[in-house]
Amino acid sequence: MSRQQSSKSILMVEPTHFESNAQAINDNTFMNKPEESIDVHKMGVQEFTRYYEALIEKGVNVKLFQPRGDGIETPDCLFPNNWFSTHSVEEMSNVNGCSGGKNTLVLYPMCHPNRRLERRSNIIEYLKSRHSEDLLDIIDLTHYENENKFLEGTGSFVLDRVNKNAYICISQRSNKELAQEWCDKLGYNLISFQSLDSNDKIVYHTNVIMAIGTKIAVICLDSIPNPQERELVQSTLSKTHTIIDISKDQVNNFCGNVIEVQNEKGDQFLVCSKSSFDAFTDSQKDIISKNCNGGFITREIPTIQSVGGGGIRCMIAELN
Repeated sequence: MSRQQSSKSILMVEPTHFESNAQAINDNTFMNKPEESIDVHKMGVQEFTRYYEALIEKGVNVKLFQPRGDGIETPDCLFPNNWFSTHSVEEMSNVNGCSGGKNTLVLYPMCHPNRRLERRSNIIEYLKSRHSEDLLDIIDLTHYENENKFLEGTGSFVLDRVNKNAYICISQRSNKELAQEWCDKLGYNLISFQSLDSNDKIVYHTNVIMAIGTKIAVICLDSIPNPQERELVQSTLSKTHTIIDISKDQVNNFCGNVIEVQNEKGDQFLVCSKSSFDAFTDSQKDIISKNCNGGFITREIPTIQSVGGGGIRCMIAELN
């Protein structure tokens, strides 16, 4: 079986104590303080549930974890893609000269202390149980938290799993040295750059300005100020994908925070929020529709985007 870019199985975590994360708001410029009259948690859960049901409707296999019941507050737990990633045998083949790879689970060092609490033992045990022990490698990078070095999963990385390119915009949450170590271990080529948002602040996670599907790549090239870095990103992507270049205004509407998934039949869908769907131009939607035969899976998640500072891509962790 050949490498696949998008996944047929995904993992989602229902929100627990959903609210604005005071520890994260300083470096996530997409977060906003909610109005006091709004029941943020209730609205967040409703938005989450509607999206979960929409994915199930389309035949996407979703492993759902319920809120934790121990009273520990993890306001960002609905964004599990930041603390782990999974990689198939096919993706890991021919790494470091070895023809046969193993299924691989990576655990990541998280910047903010309350986000480290999201690494629930029952979720980790489930991830381990998906493969027999002799067919699973576990790469645990969490000890780097003690050195204040951080790398936050497929928030920090946008991965081209087929061509083994790992794109990362360097920030407080995305350490270049750790990114290179990750690439060395998993056999990826690192493409690093700096990205600035519409207020000229460093973009905290790569997956807000970029997404890669089987045939298309969404990227805000205007957010990369260095012309050499911009050219490298553009030229590398264009060799294998049709580029959809989005504006910084579209980034603010979460057009970069999208993800391609598959259902059991192999239909490919672009999962994007209503705000991002509305912000894509007609020609961009046409390109996406031609390259994702299942079309779009779209729901409104305004509270999650505004208060949580993350979109639907952050809510989905691929299971490979």
